[in-house]
Amino acid sequence: MKNPFARIALVLCCCTLLGACAGMNSNTTTDTTDSAATTQAKNTNEPYFPTSFTDFEVPGELKLDRKETMLINTASFNGGILHFSGWVEVNSLTDYFINAMEKNGWKRTGEVRYQNMLLAFTKPNKNCMISIQDGALGGKTQVYVYITEDLTAGGRGM
Repeated sequence: MKNPFARIALVLCCCTLLGACAGMNSNTTTDTTDSAATTQAKNTNEPYFPTSFTDFEVPGELKLDRKETMLINTASFNGGILHFSGWVEVNSLTDYFINAMEKNGWKRTGEVRYQNMLLAFTKPNKNCMISIQDGALGGKTQVYVYITEDLTAGGRGM
């Protein structure tokens, strides 16, 4: 092919086809954060506990993005960054998290309200920050959760 535009079109077509095929088997891997209870909650839109942190729950409308989530568990520390997305309005989601966290024994220590939301919570030996970002141009709302637990503090508080 001597025409450069034809080469570019061929490359773009190949990339599109390969990208479509790559996503076909994306559900074949399993993750320990996706228990049977979590799967059931996702199907019924009931709130669920997405990780081993049994005091952090999310509404069923939010789906955990395993590719963007990272958890660490050592002898002295549990924590991670969790990423969720869903078709949820920012203000109602903010109210949900405030109520759910307080129900699960977390104390709200701060918040920033503007276009995006940032909520901060604490418990003895635990910290949690929740960033709620409005989906631009009608996209899904993005939620990032930063959660930590100091296992060596043993009730001393932070």
